[in-house]
Amino acid sequence: MTTVQTPARVSPGRDDAPSAAKVGVSGFALDRELVLCAGFTAALAAALLTFGPAPGDAAVHLYRTFLVQHGALLWDNFWYDGHYPLAGYSLLYYLPAAVLGNVPLVVGAAIVSTLLFASVARREWGDASIWASRAFGVCAAAPLFTGLFSYSVAFTAALGFLWALQRERLVLALALAALTLGFSPLAFAFLCLALLSVLLARRRVPATAVKVFVGVALLAGLEVLVLRLFPADGVYPFHLANLAGVLGVSIVGILLVRRAPGGRPLVAFFALWGASSVFFWAFSSPIGGNWTRLGEFSFPLMLVAAALARFRPRGLAVFALAGALAYTLVPNLMLIPYRLDARPAAGSFWQPAIGFLERHLKPGYRVEVVPTAAHWEAYWVPHAGFALARGWYRQLDVVDNPVLYSEHLDGATYRTWLRSQAVEYVLLASTRLDPDGGPREARVLESAGLTIVYRDRRWTIYRLPRATPLVTGPGSVRIDTFGHTTIAGAVSRPGRYLLRNHYIPFWAVGPNVCVQRAPNRATWLYVSRPGRFSLRVAPPGAALLRAAHLEQSGDCDAPDRHR
Repeated sequence: MTTVQTPARVSPGRDDAPSAAKVGVSGFALDRELVLCAGFTAALAAALLTFGPAPGDAAVHLYRTFLVQHGALLWDNFWYDGHYPLAGYSLLYYLPAAVLGNVPLVVGAAIVSTLLFASVARREWGDASIWASRAFGVCAAAPLFTGLFSYSVAFTAALGFLWALQRERLVLALALAALTLGFSPLAFAFLCLALLSVLLARRRVPATAVKVFVGVALLAGLEVLVLRLFPADGVYPFHLANLAGVLGVSIVGILLVRRAPGGRPLVAFFALWGASSVFFWAFSSPIGGNWTRLGEFSFPLMLVAAALARFRPRGLAVFALAGALAYTLVPNLMLIPYRLDARPAAGSFWQPAIGFLERHLKPGYRVEVVPTAAHWEAYWVPHAGFALARGWYRQLDVVDNPVLYSEHLDGATYRTWLRSQAVEYVLLASTRLDPDGGPREARVLESAGLTIVYRDRRWTIYRLPRATPLVTGPGSVRIDTFGHTTIAGAVSRPGRYLLRNHYIPFWAVGPNVCVQRAPNRATWLYVSRPGRFSLRVAPPGAALLRAAHLEQSGDCDAPDRHR
């Protein structure tokens, strides 16, 4: 944590101290210690990339980068009956990722985050931060294992905000706060938590801090507006065990540092993190258990607390450090069994199943893949041009498809769900499945009355007899195009048709068509005469104007009105 300063107190290790070993880079002082910390990050990142498994959440980042490269910025039909791929997760990250690549971007961000943390911590706490900065250098490489790519880049921007704020560079601080929000709303929430900790730790709040607070509040208001325009009803689970871990670390941290000189920002931080964790546990939200992600850096922060307290009382210091180390490492260690099978990360693993779909799946149907441990189906199947019934984003999955998480899921319920999603084929891979629902779905699938149409040593593919297509209504329907941002086909009769795709007010439609919200977030498709129809996502500017108009009217009595 840092303070809004006023010159920093002098200590032998702070940035301003003269040193022949320092090299100035645009106002940023590099010396042997900072280079050493960054070296830890670079070395561990290289080791993980060379010898480790594919990063855990890499599939989602590769897919969304693919969407940006192909112009699908606003909407994508190929996950969860359609969703906003960028607005609800990261508005900005996938733009540089599409140019630079995910791995170079994240490795660079990890190294910079170490330099920023070490610089901020040294200016705030002096030599008490040395070992904490080294530990942070190790922890900063974790995204190359976990795959938290956009969040890690945003976290770097948040540290840059603290670095600029510490030096009273307010314009730069607010620019970095905006970047943090654009890269990850979750990281921006952590930035707000850090800023509030700083303000609570001060006995007197200066005018500069008020200006920064107002600027950050305006950015938060902008995020609320974005979520209003592009809503997502996701809920992320927050398990009681995770809450207990946060509260344990927070309470012990407060007890350790509460009387230490310079410890007030840490006391405020631990108190706010613990209290806000109780809130997010008690009230369901898209943040949910994601609020525990700060635990990845709980050990470096606890090292600062212990050093400020001079490792006394010794028993409490040892207990606090051991607990924080466990809380930092154990969640990642628990992921290792689910990363041991590296085959699903390779396209060759999916080729037999994709080849079957290329030969047999008709346009206008989706595919269900029993979720694998690292969810590589969320990349390889839609990348090949096939719409998934689900995807990678658990926040959306638990809201859109709650029956799949029910302990009472049976064959009849499962078949009803497949029909509601316009699924014809279900793919089951011979690899480790997502422990949260995957094995249950696989067991139900075997007795759900589906027909096995393909089997080899990697894949079992089931077909649902008389599958329900994407569009149904009073006449026959032929779907010619079912793409990421387009749906087109022909109907034999005019009337109201049910499109099993999430309604959005951004469709640009043909002259004989209009759309309206249907129950369960689906879409009514009104066709005024037989023949062809088409829907495509309008360009962003036109889409916003269209959304404002249709949200005002929403009337489909006269289809030509909404051309």
